[in-house]
Amino acid sequence: MTLTNTVANLFSETHKKRKLNALFEQQHRTLYRLAYAWCHQVSQAEDLVQETLLKALETSKELDNLEHLDAWLVKIMHNKFLDTMRYNRRWQLTDESEIDDFFVQECSESKLIEQQTSDCICKAMARLSFEQREAIALVDLQGFSYQQIAEITGTPIGTVMSRISRGRENLIKIMKQMEKSTSNIVPLRREP
Repeated sequence: MTLTNTVANLFSETHKKRKLNALFEQQHRTLYRLAYAWCHQVSQAEDLVQETLLKALETSKELDNLEHLDAWLVKIMHNKFLDTMRYNRRWQLTDESEIDDFFVQECSESKLIEQQTSDCICKAMARLSFEQREAIALVDLQGFSYQQIAEITGTPIGTVMSRISRGRENLIKIMKQMEKSTSNIVPLRREP
């Protein structure tokens, strides 16, 4: 190999790495949103995304086509999440908000209503089975096709369709139950 070929290969690899890093940065927010939908914990979602991107960097030579980067990254994250679930079976996870109650912010009425709605949806999603929660998050939050979800999760497409259908039905039932059990009255702040 000549010096010219060596230098050309070096620049080519550097260009590929820069392009891949830029694509990973673009996918970071999407991966985090999906990880949070699966985990329901900020720190666990951040760790999952970080581990996913690290694994993707280590195995980036296996990626043949950048067109399928999003599905490839989600497949890696899916496997990492399953590994984490297996590991965490012996630990009890605690929500950060239960520990840090003193970090309460005052917010406007619209933010409060938005937060309550978001919390209600998150709680309802958390009550679904992992398989249903995973499938709904992949199709509704990430916009993956049923075929892509089947490839990511390693399950038949019929099973994916069933999980999504039953998951949505269960989500509606849970939301209706939660709506009946909660009051529509928003407490006002007490004056000192």
